[in-house]
Amino acid sequence: MLARKQSVRGEPILADYGPDESLNENADIEWVNKVWVRRVLRMCALLSLVSVSLNTTRTFEKHPPLVYVTFCWDIFATLLFTAEMIAKMHIRGLITGESPYLKDRWCQFDATMVFFLWISVILQVFEITEVVPKFSYLSILRAPRPLIMIRFIRVFLKFSMPKSRINQIFKRSSQQIYNVTLFFLFFMSLYGLLGVQFFGEMSSHCVRNGTIAERVTLNDLAVPDAYCSMDKESGYECPQGMVCMDLNLPKSISGFNGFDDFAHSFFTVYQAASPEGWAILMYQAMDSLPAWRATFYFTTMIFFLAWLVKNVFIAVITETFNEIRVQFQQMWGERVQIQTESTPQVLKGDDSGWKLVTVDESKAVVIVMMVNVANAFVAASISFVHDERPREDFFKTYYFAEIVLSLFVAVILDNWN
Repeated sequence: MLARKQSVRGEPILADYGPDESLNENADIEWVNKVWVRRVLRMCALLSLVSVSLNTTRTFEKHPPLVYVTFCWDIFATLLFTAEMIAKMHIRGLITGESPYLKDRWCQFDATMVFFLWISVILQVFEITEVVPKFSYLSILRAPRPLIMIRFIRVFLKFSMPKSRINQIFKRSSQQIYNVTLFFLFFMSLYGLLGVQFFGEMSSHCVRNGTIAERVTLNDLAVPDAYCSMDKESGYECPQGMVCMDLNLPKSISGFNGFDDFAHSFFTVYQAASPEGWAILMYQAMDSLPAWRATFYFTTMIFFLAWLVKNVFIAVITETFNEIRVQFQQMWGERVQIQTESTPQVLKGDDSGWKLVTVDESKAVVIVMMVNVANAFVAASISFVHDERPREDFFKTYYFAEIVLSLFVAVILDNWN
């Protein structure tokens, strides 16, 4: 009887780490467990990503009917995902049961996506009825919606290995990613604070003489727009006929990047660390303030954030995949690897016949390397003088030098003894 109990409740040795297949198989097959329903849900996740990608100002200006197309599709996808969530709660149980819904990580992710889908639909209703201005700051609530693409991708991410080992790998890698994330946020916060202290608000622009700051127009600005400094001893000085003036322009016009406060500075540091447009920000800071500040700030930021932290992230991800590979090797044993012969061999003949002889002489390799370096120097020394001579005249000497070099490498070194 004990053996029978173990056979019924024993855990499987191998487990596919897939969320859809981890449902309660002892329950009756409901509609949410059918294969075609799962495929429809994955396709809905993909189309929901397309819908949120179309939700831009320019897209709706060029194609106004897309407002209602995306709205109808979002309602359909939201209702479908909500029905799936309710069905899974009914099958698995909400909190109690063998595998409750709220205790499963993937189910928690699905419920979070449903929540943001409802937020997006409600926000779009308010925008269509003009209760909320279109593309206001509330549009940031749609930002998590692209994560729904994980529902489409995760079905392909499966590992057939003991679940305890998978959990061990994920626990160890998640701790490493957590540490690297803290490392990244530390530098982001540090350079965000340094940006506020070093630069602050940079709102001085070159404008025409007689311009009123409250009624400035595009025609009053320099072409191209130039930042300037009120201090005559540093920064950029406006040309004749223009004056440096502080313009209190709204962020929708001047842009959201800058170092006015910590929030904008944090966003600017993230943009510069991508690295995307950091050179323009550096030149703006050099025009507005002493140049050494911008040089020191952006040089060190690119080194630490764009290079160091990025490579640490890559190292952590590589280590995670290497750990998975090691676990597979421990399960299935080492496979015999076919080693390729890297030692060069040449065909050599004598009185007894032809045979392959291993070339282990390093002098020939060194000479070939020196010849290649010399060839690079010679090729780099080619210059042209615009004195109306034919271009072929400049290649006469180099042409014969290349012939001699080719003969030297192909004939002499190939017959090295």
